[in-house]
Amino acid sequence: MTVHVFASLQSKPEYRINVEKALQALVKATRTESGNISYDLFVSDTDSGFYLIESYRDEAAFKAHKLTEHYLGYREKTTDWLLEPTMVKVLYPLNANHKK
Repeated sequence: MTVHVFASLQSKPEYRINVEKALQALVKATRTESGNISYDLFVSDTDSGFYLIESYRDEAAFKAHKLTEHYLGYREKTTDWLLEPTMVKVLYPLNANHKK
């Protein structure tokens, strides 16, 4: 079953550019993972946060993502750059409309 993830994070103002660069690198690397369907980075017009909307082939692919060198490196690098821990919500389809 496809797994979808919504993550939001707030950078400290002085690290905003660093966080964005680190996220852009994470996006590029994650999109090459065999179990990744999509990995998209967003910003809001109402706050200074970053938002990721991710989709994985299944639970195993999502778990594998969290063990990759690029993911672990991102987490280690940005720990002190964030105002608070990243909020992550794992979502499972209840009544999703998937068009091909």
